[in-house]
Amino acid sequence: MINKFEAVGIGISIMAMAAALFLFRVETATSPLTSAESAEQQASLVAAGDSGQSAVRSALLDASTDGGSLQKVVIDDVIIGEGRAVAEGDAITVNYIGTLQNGQQFDNSYTRGTPFTFTVGAGKVIAGWEQGVVGMKRGGQRILVIPAQFGYGEKGYGPIPGGATLVFAIELLEIK
Repeated sequence: MINKFEAVGIGISIMAMAAALFLFRVETATSPLTSAESAEQQASLVAAGDSGQSAVRSALLDASTDGGSLQKVVIDDVIIGEGRAVAEGDAITVNYIGTLQNGQQFDNSYTRGTPFTFTVGAGKVIAGWEQGVVGMKRGGQRILVIPAQFGYGEKGYGPIPGGATLVFAIELLEIK
């Protein structure tokens, strides 16, 4: 269940992660997201032209049930990128920062110095990533808010507790 305080907390986490992406990134932003692409069924996108916490809150509310339970992956493009978009079957390389909804970081490929490569649709990453990276373009940066059912579920994994909503900042380095 997501209440207004959790929504604000997620919004703050997203803003902090966007700031972290900018610290790791030299390039400047391009145009805002203009289409839902293939993610519209199970994802809620931050609307084109919207900015700030109100847009994120609106997307979180759209992705939630009346009871406040997050049911969709929330996608917020910080930078669109260039070239062709990621599709299922593509091998991609990304850098990312993963946090819990309270902002506690559990993984960071930037500090590890090792980008992550996987094939989209091969089932080697959580479902929220499988959905959330489709449509990204090289150089793009995206924030994903992933409910537990598209993450590690009720069991959790390592430092991630069961039932956790996850927030990822992802930068697409390469599409192979």
